Amino acid sequence: MNADLAVRLTLAIGGVGVAISSWEYLSRPALLADHAIAGWPIGRSCRPWRLHRHADRAVDLVLRYPGVLVLVTLRLAAALAIVVGRPVPAVVCLGVLAATSVLLAVRSPYGSDGADQLSMIIFLAAFGAAVIGTGGSQHAFLWFVAGQACCAYVAAGLAKLVSPVWRSGRALGGILGTTTYGHRRLGPVVASHPRTARLAGWWVIALECAFPLVLLGEPMVTYAVLALMLAMHLGILVFMRLNTFLWAFAATYPSVVYCTLR
Repeated sequence: MNADLAVRLTLAIGGVGVAISSWEYLSRPALLADHAIAGWPIGRSCRPWRLHRHADRAVDLVLRYPGVLVLVTLRLAAALAIVVGRPVPAVVCLGVLAATSVLLAVRSPYGSDGADQLSMIIFLAAFGAAVIGTGGSQHAFLWFVAGQACCAYVAAGLAKLVSPVWRSGRALGGILGTTTYGHRRLGPVVASHPRTARLAGWWVIALECAFPLVLLGEPMVTYAVLALMLAMHLGILVFMRLNTFLWAFAATYPSVVYCTLR
């Protein structure tokens, strides 16, 4: 796999995740309304900094409802253009994705997750590489994304490792028993089999902590680890309805494969 193909795959897969995330907001715009918990008035009150009066008005115009819907629509259009590959220049689309991702992150501390953070990091780095526009920048971008994937998985694994709830096996049953991320049928089954839940919890911990093995340079090890992680994300997608995690993390896999083969 050459660098150009790896970059294209990374951005296309990540673009699908951003498009899904943007469409979810547009399909339920009330989540972004000023009276909602993710609204700009609440988000603004969480920010310790203040801007100049004129700049503050401009920010209000962009981040208040319904102006924020324009921001999300631009984000959706840029993501789709990245996935399709035409007709807007990639550097423009990447700039829009980077800027809108940062603005939405600034707008509210609520409603985002690790998938949003990882997507923002990827597209910020991609925009920087596109601005530089050299083969070396592509190479650096791919190694950065691969390293970021390792950091994200290991951080998640270590956070679970130090948690007594995860080590005891109660975490999976608890999560699957919630309204937001739960599953009506699977939740009670997991909760009623504590030994199996404990083994599954430790399997997740071990898999996430072992993810840096992909950088050993052994293709078979890399492909096996990526296949296991992809299966885990597919399970999360089906049973927990976290639609963007699969795409955000899978977007790093072409970079990981590139680094392995190099």
